[in-house]
Amino acid sequence: MEPMEEAVNALGAEVHELIEKTKSANVETSERLTAVEQRLSKSTVSGFGGDHEVKSIGEIVTEHEQCKAFLAQGQRSSGRIPVTSFFTKTAIVSDGSLYSLPTRVPTISAAYIPLRVRDLLTSTPCGSNTVEFVREKSADNQAAMQGAGSSPQVYENVAKAQSGITFELAAEKIQTLAHWIPASRQVLDDSAALASFINRRMLYFLKLVEENQLLNGTGAGGDLNGLMHGASIYDGPSPVPLGETKLDSIRRAIGQVEAAGFSATGAVVNPDDWTDICLIKQSGTYIFSGEYIYSDPHAAGPPSVWGRPLVVSSKMPVGSFLVGDFSTAGAEIWDRMQASLEISREHDSMFVQNMCAILCESRLCLTLYQSAAFVAGTF
Repeated sequence: MEPMEEAVNALGAEVHELIEKTKSANVETSERLTAVEQRLSKSTVSGFGGDHEVKSIGEIVTEHEQCKAFLAQGQRSSGRIPVTSFFTKTAIVSDGSLYSLPTRVPTISAAYIPLRVRDLLTSTPCGSNTVEFVREKSADNQAAMQGAGSSPQVYENVAKAQSGITFELAAEKIQTLAHWIPASRQVLDDSAALASFINRRMLYFLKLVEENQLLNGTGAGGDLNGLMHGASIYDGPSPVPLGETKLDSIRRAIGQVEAAGFSATGAVVNPDDWTDICLIKQSGTYIFSGEYIYSDPHAAGPPSVWGRPLVVSSKMPVGSFLVGDFSTAGAEIWDRMQASLEISREHDSMFVQNMCAILCESRLCLTLYQSAAFVAGTF
């Protein structure tokens, strides 16, 4: 009977060990589920820098300590609340660490954010109220082979050709772009309404005016020195060839920029002109039925022309266009203060009327380094 008892004891030990392992596994599983529930309850997404809450601009303002103190303590002003640049495209990515099942989308889709003029240009922070820079005024290129034109030919001990370049010191003042509207205290207490208002109206209005200033600013009366104002004039063929299209004009302007020694990195047209370009068709025949030449109605994508990114802007006058080198060789935006919002009751009789003023502003300037780097024209 001893072998039987030993076998029973060994089996009992194995069963006890299995029970203990099962308990341990259950505890570990429970701890994992608790951790998952805690992470899912945070409403966060994971990025390169850890977990970050996804907040709109309005939520940033209404949840800021200065705004809370303004509403709770009846202060006269919230103080300036930075919301960073509303032109910056920030990508939020996930590291896949959340324990959740993925949702499979049956179709593949792609989306793009329409470019604006600011997106073509380089933006640089500025620490003063004026930007000074040296601009090339004229150039005389006399480069030649040593001894060229001498007879008999002389290769040594003769003066080399002398070229000349003249410069001028230019300066652009930082300009303030701003607007404000009155709002009742009751509206400020409604955080959701305030967030929607800030996101969709105040900052959007500021963006539209900046787009117009970057393109059409006159450089006087507080305006920026806009690209259309400082660009060189389109030198197209005269008379215009029969059958000349808007695509032809843009390509000739690209050639004009390149002939000046620059690289055309983008173009700007009005939405109506872009529509005309997209609707160019072949003449219908027994083979072709008037297919689109330049665009494909079935495939959406970011606008481009002759391999260059294209900005379709309502601030570009109908019938006009701009082609240029938008790198720092041609022009540059200087941001003294990116978009910010401030709420105050210190205006007129707003305190006794239970009203507040919401101010939205930014400070910037545009430096145009070379007029020849941009070509502005009409179709």
